[in-house]
Amino acid sequence: MAMFRRNQSDQTPTPTAPEPEAIAINLDELAALEKALLEADRVARSSYDSRPYYGPDLITVHDVTAMLYQRAGAASVVQPDPQRARLPLYCHEIKWLADAIRMMERHWARDGLISDARQLHNRFNALLGQSRAITHMGGTAVFTPEPAQIPEGAIVTWRES
Repeated sequence: MAMFRRNQSDQTPTPTAPEPEAIAINLDELAALEKALLEADRVARSSYDSRPYYGPDLITVHDVTAMLYQRAGAASVVQPDPQRARLPLYCHEIKWLADAIRMMERHWARDGLISDARQLHNRFNALLGQSRAITHMGGTAVFTPEPAQIPEGAIVTWRES
């Protein structure tokens, strides 16, 4: 009777989950997103059932904004210039804004805020083509710093210290 052993190299590797991708939003877009989410919460509370607004993930608006501002703080460490700082918004998190727009339309929010939220939603959808992988810094999602671009034809010297 022959016994066969499976060779270690014959085993197929188990697939790993890909790193989630995110779009890069700036601080002005973060403020506009916060304004839309808070308006959705305001109109939901002032409606006939007067319940707080829970987004599609069943978390409160304040929890969502707290998480986004944590990412903004981590982004400021990676890129200290506020004009160039970009924080990640996961591609699946865009539904928070879409759901907030539906809530504002259903409960007659101010027209200016609805149109601003729609423009922001269009901008986020346009950025989906530029989504990229993220990394984590202390458990908070951030983009890795952009590598320094070396102009073509530049002379680069290496100096050891």
